Amino acid sequence: MDSPAVKEVMAVEQVGGVCVVTILVRELDSANAEELSSRLLALLNEGKSYRFVVDFDTVRFMESACFGALVTFVKWLARFDGKIALANVSENVRFLFAVTRLDKVFPLYRDVPAALEAMRT
Repeated sequence: MDSPAVKEVMAVEQVGGVCVVTILVRELDSANAEELSSRLLALLNEGKSYRFVVDFDTVRFMESACFGALVTFVKWLARFDGKIALANVSENVRFLFAVTRLDKVFPLYRDVPAALEAMRT
């Protein structure tokens, strides 16, 4: 059985100047919130893109620590006049975004192509 430290939290690819981050774990919990935060901030510091799509297709559960990591990232992203969009957010996780009103901060799209299209505008 893999330990949480061994399991990759995310994969990254560039699509037309947009950094597409695919979350690879079913549960975004406090154990991987720090890695998520540090990896996202490292991508921002690389300066290859200030436009990000985060694909939540695999994610079924998300703890508050990960919401905090995303909020921290979006604050840093704002300093670079960047944009972020979330795609494939499950109903359970979408509900958490709505309850916390973070759906007003993070645009939610049905899939990655829709989120990429939104980045063009």
